[in-house]
Amino acid sequence: MLYTEHFPPFSYEQDGAITGTNTEIVRRLCERVAIRCSFQLYPWRRAFEQTLSTANAGLYSTSRSQEREALFQWVGPLAYTTPYLYRLKSRSDIQLLQIDDAKNYMVAVARGDVFEEYFLQKGFEHGQHLLDFESKSAATPLFLQGRVDLLVSSELVMPVWLAQHQQNMTVVEPVIALEGVAGNYLALHPAVPTELVLRLQKELDAMRKNGEFAAIVHSFQVLD
Repeated sequence: MLYTEHFPPFSYEQDGAITGTNTEIVRRLCERVAIRCSFQLYPWRRAFEQTLSTANAGLYSTSRSQEREALFQWVGPLAYTTPYLYRLKSRSDIQLLQIDDAKNYMVAVARGDVFEEYFLQKGFEHGQHLLDFESKSAATPLFLQGRVDLLVSSELVMPVWLAQHQQNMTVVEPVIALEGVAGNYLALHPAVPTELVLRLQKELDAMRKNGEFAAIVHSFQVLD
């Protein structure tokens, strides 16, 4: 069983089926190693806990943090770009020179997400600096209304979130990169045979070399 969250364009449900950039990359990996894979979409915290408690399960798109390293076996990286804190271009009142400056504003995070962990480690507090949501993209409407000051996203992800609300990248801008967060991987339960993990990594590397990986990523891009 493979678990994921609502995280467009990497994973989401459409017409009753789970799809997205990393979903299709992982689906193709399963085909290449000739194993049958089923997909389930849950809120991130539940998906994470299900993977830890289910032998032979996997979780994507998972950031590879120091705290998580020993919990899983890792295949990747999958599709990923550098994360930033974004503001609306109209919000010139929001000024950040360093990450601690974000404590002057409200930052949206997903419950149980690596960026929630990232900000908490840097002294941010729920209710004072952080507003938590069920999924990474759930805060987008409030962000566009100016009711959330800063949103974590990236150049691959933000266009998709904005397009769902009839907006594009002209209304936002990145203000600071979030360093030290390694993303996105397929995290596999320790019970998954090591031989299979190595085969999956070999096939992923082959997909990068033959252009199949890039073609999947391109097929889910939103072009302004």
